[in-house]
Amino acid sequence: MDSVETMAASAIAGPLMSLAGRRALVTGGAGGIGAAIVARLCDLGASVGVVDVSTPPPMPGFGYDFVKADITQEDQVEDAFERLAASFGGQLDILVNCAAIAGSGRPTHLATADDFDRVFSINVKGAFLCSREFIRRRLSVGEPGVIVNVSSINGIIGNADIPFYHATKAALQLLSKCDAVTYADRGIRVNCVQPGSTRTELTIRAQAESDDPDNYIRKLVGAHPIGRQAEPDEIANVVAFLASEASAFMTGADIAVDGGYTAQ
Repeated sequence: MDSVETMAASAIAGPLMSLAGRRALVTGGAGGIGAAIVARLCDLGASVGVVDVSTPPPMPGFGYDFVKADITQEDQVEDAFERLAASFGGQLDILVNCAAIAGSGRPTHLATADDFDRVFSINVKGAFLCSREFIRRRLSVGEPGVIVNVSSINGIIGNADIPFYHATKAALQLLSKCDAVTYADRGIRVNCVQPGSTRTELTIRAQAESDDPDNYIRKLVGAHPIGRQAEPDEIANVVAFLASEASAFMTGADIAVDGGYTAQ
């Protein structure tokens, strides 16, 4: 007879994780963690729409719809939702807010109002506009839905590197909790993933452009007790779990996928 652990793992890996028949939108899905999320949701059977200002590269074996849009603009967000709903034959069931920029690394006394506005506009306002459109549409059809916000461990800790980015990720986490409480009784779940350092095109380029690439990556990896960076697929797996019925009793949760970084 199978053990309880084996049966539980089988249940999670099977029907509960299936996204067959579900319709999802992923912002920032053209690369990095966002692209990995798109591939994972497609792999689980979802119809996926990518909303980004950049065109995604080909993903052999995965079909998705792409809408080029600036998520800081209300009319473009509304149009993207409308186009994907028409393409998929129904309103979206899943929203993943992944689009973000690092923004300026200047400290407060040297930063400009434009530095502040740009990073908050994309990282917070963009997520708000997409969440608002998603929630309005779910309420209009009276059906449940799932939002997964991709935050960061930088929303938990302070640092002197990119202060406004840290602030936006903290704001996104609290917005997630407020929306989770507000819409729980209407079947809309909202959870947050907090990735640690992840091996993407951006971090690879940052390492290459640093004054001492070997020391850069050594310090980065050394901050994570698990001893390495995350792979984008590892973040995508947690997002998929939160988007699925395997997490049906979870809302308002923050999940750090950080190799032990914030456990220290």
